[in-house]
Amino acid sequence: MPIDPRTPVLVGLAQWVDRTSEPGQGKSPQDMLAEVAKGAIEDAGGNGVAEAIDCITVVRLFQDSGFGAPFGQQNNLPWSVATRIGARPKRHLYGPVGGNSPQMLVNHFAEAITKGAHDAVMLAGCEPIRTQSRALKAGIKLDWSEDAQEAAEQWPEKTRYASPHEMQHGIALPVNIYPLFENALAHHYGHDPVAHREAIGRLMARFTAVAAGNPYAQLPIARTAEELITPVDDNRYIGYPYTKYLNSNMFVDQAAAVLLMSTEAADRLGVPADKRVYLHGSADTHEKILMSERVNYYSSPAVRAGAAHALAEAGITTDDIAHMDLYSCFSSAVEIAADEIGLAHDDPRGLTLTGGLPYFGGPGNNYSMHSIAEVAARCRAHPGDYGLVFANGGYLTKHSFGVWNTKPRAFTRTDPALYQAGIDAMESPKLTEKPEGKGTIETFTVIHDKGVPAFALLIGRLDSDNSRFLAQIHENPGALIDVPVIGRPVSVRATDTVNIATMA
Repeated sequence: MPIDPRTPVLVGLAQWVDRTSEPGQGKSPQDMLAEVAKGAIEDAGGNGVAEAIDCITVVRLFQDSGFGAPFGQQNNLPWSVATRIGARPKRHLYGPVGGNSPQMLVNHFAEAITKGAHDAVMLAGCEPIRTQSRALKAGIKLDWSEDAQEAAEQWPEKTRYASPHEMQHGIALPVNIYPLFENALAHHYGHDPVAHREAIGRLMARFTAVAAGNPYAQLPIARTAEELITPVDDNRYIGYPYTKYLNSNMFVDQAAAVLLMSTEAADRLGVPADKRVYLHGSADTHEKILMSERVNYYSSPAVRAGAAHALAEAGITTDDIAHMDLYSCFSSAVEIAADEIGLAHDDPRGLTLTGGLPYFGGPGNNYSMHSIAEVAARCRAHPGDYGLVFANGGYLTKHSFGVWNTKPRAFTRTDPALYQAGIDAMESPKLTEKPEGKGTIETFTVIHDKGVPAFALLIGRLDSDNSRFLAQIHENPGALIDVPVIGRPVSVRATDTVNIATMA
């Protein structure tokens, strides 16, 4: 049967990495974006493609996500891309914060194409943090400023990932937060702390092996499990149990883009059939946004619901997936996602195609654009195979899913609010901001400063009413490393700054 001409299809993809340029010689963000936009157009066939693009969306850069822009800003990056590739889109959109953004934007624009709102959409993103940091260190001034007559349209959704109370206690940076999940997982699995570190070393060593063979990886270096988990020399602890090699690496020069079209537009422009990859299933979910509101710290109801919906929409199970990339900023994100999707941590199919954010590279909010490109490339190379993308934003907060295949299939998207309602309705523990008395540790991490234990960050429960509290331990935090901690008793008291706990 002929496919609906409004069916959205991915027709072009491109990735780019710079590992070799000298300080001050790397590309500007707008030139990086143009590089991959041109690549995606060429990948789709080239002829008349740029002129057909009616929307360019750029995923928000770190410079506009609170990290600062020392070399100047651009008020309309999509316009900057359009001028460089010869496109005249009617819409210039700048996307939201969150690593889920690329797949979420694909899901959004697939629906928009289906409804006739767009015919051809370019999605692109990049990070120039490697070039930026090296130029700053060398004292080199760059000028990346560029302004259009009109500023870009801003994605309307803005998520507040942490409350002032959480930030006051240290729940602000991902390097402080994902270790809380990891230690909760170790306890949930019944692992001895040392044995658990060895397990995450084995998991992530497999990721380094993939990165070592990926031509777009920022750090294509295979490492052993022991190398990854041993806190020696430069591989110091950041937030226990994570050493530097187990943390996402944002010091990258990377870019990626994908091009979506209606089937009608693809036919009109002569896009070859072997370039077309269809979205068979999708979902977008989120946890209870604040960390202090989570149901627990070793599971993800939103990943479970989102993955189940996307797979059901595609009419498949996990057994049917041939290629997958799970978001991998930290090993806990991989473990929780695998658990909720129904995958073994050592699944022989592999849980990454890129090599993961610590090794392939973590280009900010745009990492999952590389995931999509890798999955789509595998589907093209193996027609009929299913590919899965799991993208994550925030602190294991927002999740987006895509199930891909070369087989033509009409696209339908269920309103995410329908399956999100069940997640929102889950009961969370009450939070006590000024705790006093006895309690137990629910999860924890030891935050390090240049490899030296600085303080322990913990989430606990009061014995009196089982309410949740946040606290820090300042007295000998290093004593909590590589010993069972979760479930142990503490005494906690409020101060004018943070809540202070002591081991009972």
